[in-house]
Amino acid sequence: SRLTQAFEMIGRHERGLAGRLLEGLAAFSSVRVQGITDPDRLEQRVPTVSLTSSRQSPQKIAAQLASRGIFVWPGNHYALPFTEALQLEPQGTLRVGLLHYNTRDEVDRLLDTLQSLL
Repeated sequence: SRLTQAFEMIGRHERGLAGRLLEGLAAFSSVRVQGITDPDRLEQRVPTVSLTSSRQSPQKIAAQLASRGIFVWPGNHYALPFTEALQLEPQGTLRVGLLHYNTRDEVDRLLDTLQSLL
């Protein structure tokens, strides 16, 4: 029962982080999130978000974020059929992975940094 409770708490925390990230990204007119963005459907997705920007490539954004100590991944993430179907090759997407050890402050820092980059 304690393990079940722990996983429920982790899920709530991760959904909260994902909700905050998706809410913040919705304010960027140049950003498109792939997948579920409806806050009422967060239980149907994982807290990993793939996005693109009409202003910069995923590779350039990832490099700029890394120079500020924020680590994300650009590319097709071993999901080539997905990125090909969406015509996102050769650049792919920018992938932001949130987990139980991330904090709301880290999500806000990412959003603030993206605001300055995009």
